[in-house]
Amino acid sequence: MDPQSNDHPRRRGAAGGRGLLALVALWLAVGCSPLRLLAPNERLLTKVTIESDGLTTAQQERMLTLVQQKPNRNLPLPRLAIYQLGHSFYDSARIKRHIARIQAKYADKIAQAGTDSARVGRLADRRDRRLARKRTALNKGNAIMRLGEPPVLYDPTLSARTVEQLKTYLHSQGYFRAQVSYFDTARAKRSPGGIVRNLLGSKPVRATPLRDSLTGQRLYRRVAVTYEVKEGPEFTLSQLARIVPDSGVARVIAQSQTDALLHRGDAYNEDAIGLERQRLETLLKNAGYYDFRAQLISFEADTSFEKQQVRLRMLLASPPGGLRRYRLRQVTLLTDVSRARALRATAGDTARLGRRSYRQQLAADTAAARVATNANRTGRISTANLPAGVTPAAVSDSMTASRLRRTGRRVAPRDTVRQDSVLIASRGPLEISPKVLVRQVPLRPGQLYNLTRTQRAQRQLSALDMFQFNTVTYRKVAADSRVSFDNVARDTTNADVALADTLRPALGPPRPPAALESPTGFLDATITTSPSPRFSETTEFGGTYVADKVGPFGNLRLKWRNPFGGAEVLELSARAGLEGQLARLDLNDATNTSSLYTLQYGASAALVVPQFLVPFGLGNFLRNDQPRTRFSVSNNYTKTPYYTRSNTEATLDYLWQPSVYQQYIFTPLDIGIVSTPFVSEAYQAQLDTLRIKFGSPLYQSFRNIYEPSFSFSSIFNSNDINQTRSAHYFRWFVELGGLTRGLYRDAGWFKDTGLSVYNFYKVTADYRQYYKLSPTTYLAWRLNGGIAQALTATPPAQAGDSEYIIPYDKFLFAGGSNSVRAWAPRRLGIGSFATTKPDGTRDYVTEQPGNVLLEGSVEYRFPLYSFINGAVFTDFGNVWSLQPDDRRPGAKFQLDSFYKQFAVASGFGLRMDFTFIILRFDIATKVYDPTVPDAPWRLREAIRTTTNQTIINVGIGYPF
Repeated sequence: MDPQSNDHPRRRGAAGGRGLLALVALWLAVGCSPLRLLAPNERLLTKVTIESDGLTTAQQERMLTLVQQKPNRNLPLPRLAIYQLGHSFYDSARIKRHIARIQAKYADKIAQAGTDSARVGRLADRRDRRLARKRTALNKGNAIMRLGEPPVLYDPTLSARTVEQLKTYLHSQGYFRAQVSYFDTARAKRSPGGIVRNLLGSKPVRATPLRDSLTGQRLYRRVAVTYEVKEGPEFTLSQLARIVPDSGVARVIAQSQTDALLHRGDAYNEDAIGLERQRLETLLKNAGYYDFRAQLISFEADTSFEKQQVRLRMLLASPPGGLRRYRLRQVTLLTDVSRARALRATAGDTARLGRRSYRQQLAADTAAARVATNANRTGRISTANLPAGVTPAAVSDSMTASRLRRTGRRVAPRDTVRQDSVLIASRGPLEISPKVLVRQVPLRPGQLYNLTRTQRAQRQLSALDMFQFNTVTYRKVAADSRVSFDNVARDTTNADVALADTLRPALGPPRPPAALESPTGFLDATITTSPSPRFSETTEFGGTYVADKVGPFGNLRLKWRNPFGGAEVLELSARAGLEGQLARLDLNDATNTSSLYTLQYGASAALVVPQFLVPFGLGNFLRNDQPRTRFSVSNNYTKTPYYTRSNTEATLDYLWQPSVYQQYIFTPLDIGIVSTPFVSEAYQAQLDTLRIKFGSPLYQSFRNIYEPSFSFSSIFNSNDINQTRSAHYFRWFVELGGLTRGLYRDAGWFKDTGLSVYNFYKVTADYRQYYKLSPTTYLAWRLNGGIAQALTATPPAQAGDSEYIIPYDKFLFAGGSNSVRAWAPRRLGIGSFATTKPDGTRDYVTEQPGNVLLEGSVEYRFPLYSFINGAVFTDFGNVWSLQPDDRRPGAKFQLDSFYKQFAVASGFGLRMDFTFIILRFDIATKVYDPTVPDAPWRLREAIRTTTNQTIINVGIGYPF
């Protein structure tokens, strides 16, 4: 061996060099290894899998959520690596020294402050804030560590606990013979043979099991846990039996069998059983059973009779006194209860209190007021000694009433009005029309109690925008009381006014109970509302950054509630601002990148009436679906050195909302007038060049156009405002315009206006799906499309133009912060055709209108740190024309080639969730640009250049 080594001295040197490099690489790997964070005998959990042969993917994903220990997340950010990076800067001893210094520093300052209590309080608050930050860093790590995740230390007891939870879940899904086990293995690199076996579909070979360190053998530091599930046969329902002792309840349940969620032959599933329990609870509450609760329903499953079959029996327990139907005896609407009183009514359900309980509560409020007043003579109410359920605002009301009594004054009595059997009470004259109020309340005396009807009353009153909030409470009427007016419609939070005394003359004689087969009780319904301010104003100031210029703007919005006494809402708004714009006087000047300011201002007015204003007495049509009529008018004015343009629009809309998720809008009248009184000669020449050379319809935006149309749209959205649930969204819109232009287009009076009119149709559809993957992570995707085209030909104003003309603002556009985010707004397209500059480069400034739009997005949303969330996304889309044009090859929509012309963009974003508003920053870069035929794949350009390649989008709210 030695002579052989001497014959090849260079090879030995090369081997030594490689060994040195290997040692350096090993040192770097060990230095960056997360195992350095582990203490002796601790192991890092790196992988968790569930193996099953018959379970669906959805069931396996559900089981993964039940696993007690999950490895650190690596997507989209390596959380453990971030934590390790922060840990390299973490020094607990230094933080403790900082804490000691802060305590000593502020102890001296507080001592120097002496008896100055105000200064001592400020110093103490400042000290506590600084100590809180340092203690957070001491206990949870520095900011970088808190952005990441600490290593997940493997705990076998949690794996055993997971096995029990998985068994419980499988039993709930009908797998009563399921068996679950787990084994933990050492993580090792997969061999080529194992990879080949996986590709061929063979069952993977188990890795080496962990060896116990107590035996003196090696302890593996990285652990993978595999849960083996043998689900066994799935049990199905062979028999359904219901034991309901109350005949009235049994009759109600039997009449709803067509809506039942459990059927013979279905797989046993406790999720479906839970939904059936909820359905029955809602069903019985809607049938008048006010006291019914889902806890009274139980299910028994018996698997001993038949093989792989379940006999399911539903038992409905009867509470003490039995189940009883309730009818409404009185319905009272209080229109002007203060916010504090409404809060107390919500928290304590005080409408159910009898006179004695009411007086006891009132005495407690008064005593609390005395205690609070004596404890704090500064005029502020202390919460230290208040009884549970008593708010400072309620105490303030009681104190105010006491002061009025001491000065000989009284709280104004309530005026009462009965409208359609509903009693409306207010202090002073009723400001809102009682007909309008009662129209929003579907509750009437004599009706059976109904939960759905109660919820609808709250929803419709909220939709009026007249009240800050409202509550509906019920109080049982004593069984031995023929008519007890003392407990009817009382303002339960007022110390000095017994509303029953005021209402007694207006209530009239009691209604006789209806004949029922089962015992019936009575309820008094009290609707408590807290009015909103009649006038409200919103002022906004901000700025934009376009074309290297900062443009300030301001918005002013005024809202006037109930201006005409019918719960109308009048909204006035005005906007003014400056915005930057690229100065492109000459299309041949490709090097001109200067910019200038454009002036924009506008105003709008809208009046919303809470009913349909239609002839022939149809105003009550869809009265239970929150019908509204909206009149609106607006004008927007834009002034630049190149042109002056105004857009005036007037609309009449009918809106209704049959459910929380569904809304419809019908616009029978939409009239718009676009006027361009001034266009500079240079800019007109540029428009003509774009029209002649590239067939661009941009010139139509600067013509005087009359746009009459009508439209209909439907919106379904099952998500909430912050998009925190699994849901979907679907909106479709249809518009037809200019259908009657033949009646007046050739008339002399219309020609004298100088306006053009076109007929057209426009159809768009937008579908979105949201998946809640975990409590804080979401996957959302969207598909959006549309088509806009002229119905008939119109002689073009310029020779060579298309005869199928539509108004410019009816075209479809792609690009922008809510579309394909790597392109500027309205600049993507058209098809594979690109408007170019004289030097042959792509023109990214000119707008690209199209007749067909197809686009989509996929976005993964995840938390980053505190209120900051992140997202990674991919967008695709484009617009096309429907008419062939030799000047724009590749612009026409073709079924055999449109899918090759999708532009693709990808990027990541930051979202700052302030609860009331979401501020969004998205960075997107072009991945595929169909308008660059030689090199459409543009991802490499993201590193080389950012000009017209990567765009930063700033927006409010989510992109979709």
